[in-house]
Amino acid sequence: MATEAGTYSPPESPTPPAGSQRPGTSGNDSGSALHERLVRRKLFESSITAIAFVVIFAIFGIWLGSSFLNVPARLLDVHQNTPALLLALAALATLVPGKFDLSISGVATLSCFMVIGLRAHQGWPFPAVIAAAIAIGVLVGLVNGFVVERLRVDAFIATLGTGGICTGLAAAYSGGTLLTATPDQPQLPNWFVSLGDFTHKAPSWLIYLALPVAAATIFFALDHVRPPSWPQRRWVAAKIIFLIVVAALLTFVLRLSQWVSGISWMILLLLVASLFLYVVIEYTTYGRHLRAIGSNRSAASLAGVNVRRQVVKAFVMGGVFSALAGITLAAAQGSANPDAAGSLLLPAFAAAFLSTVVLSHGRFTVPGTIVGGVCVVWIGLALIIAGVVLMKD
Repeated sequence: MATEAGTYSPPESPTPPAGSQRPGTSGNDSGSALHERLVRRKLFESSITAIAFVVIFAIFGIWLGSSFLNVPARLLDVHQNTPALLLALAALATLVPGKFDLSISGVATLSCFMVIGLRAHQGWPFPAVIAAAIAIGVLVGLVNGFVVERLRVDAFIATLGTGGICTGLAAAYSGGTLLTATPDQPQLPNWFVSLGDFTHKAPSWLIYLALPVAAATIFFALDHVRPPSWPQRRWVAAKIIFLIVVAALLTFVLRLSQWVSGISWMILLLLVASLFLYVVIEYTTYGRHLRAIGSNRSAASLAGVNVRRQVVKAFVMGGVFSALAGITLAAAQGSANPDAAGSLLLPAFAAAFLSTVVLSHGRFTVPGTIVGGVCVVWIGLALIIAGVVLMKD
């Protein structure tokens, strides 16, 4: 308004009514509080299954004592179930983009027969044997991808068929009998036999070198559950304290040194394969494409993702992991049985689907797959030990 001096002063802002708030203050505060509650709820819900496993293990530990809380025995369980856990990773590779691959057990069986047969019966050099086994996984993955994406056949039906073909080829190759190397035939290399032997341990320094990487991964992964109201310094301090507490528990309660010194070469192979798949899914553009396809295939396509190509790659990756499972099965058994990996199909998918509720909120994850699969194995063994104890009593 004009003044006597001829200057202009802006009109005074009207006084807001009592009880009202300026825009951008109350709304932001309530939005932050709501977001923080949602983050806490999401964290709690994703931790329920892990907490349940801890409680179950505590009950078995108190009840069964050293017969269950035995580090070498529990590591032996993981070693023996490495092929099944690798198959779980193979299933995970196609579950992320929303496809089922039921051929993984057939590929593992055929790869197992190829490792034993091509070496013992055909006398192939062992590097060529391993390459042939991996090539089987790649070939079957390409066939699955072509049939599913190009011919538009349902993945459940298509992969069930290719898995049956692989199992049939393995049976035809061996004549439906056990395949093994006789003393007068070329033998499996000593390093390969050692891979399947639990008594041959991986160097502890390799594991200790990986621990800082794991700690850094957890440190940055915790940012997904950061409360919005916490300042950066407070949140960093909380993460550091959390890692220190976890390190103390691992060292003094869970006897970390015994776990590290007891890891076999096969378990180390499982950890390396898991780390590779984890990095691919969580930290690469290809992994983000797979997540997008699994969430909404049409939206991913509209966003410029080559959906068909990425899904075919997922089937190939699943085939490679299946072949790796067959190779470890051959190393562990030293022979190949008809439908050697058939019984591993359901446990593999059980571990993969458990990942959606183990430290996750409905997403397929590599850590959840390994943790869920191992926990199921340990609970099954605990029930067996409990049954023996009850029979003795």
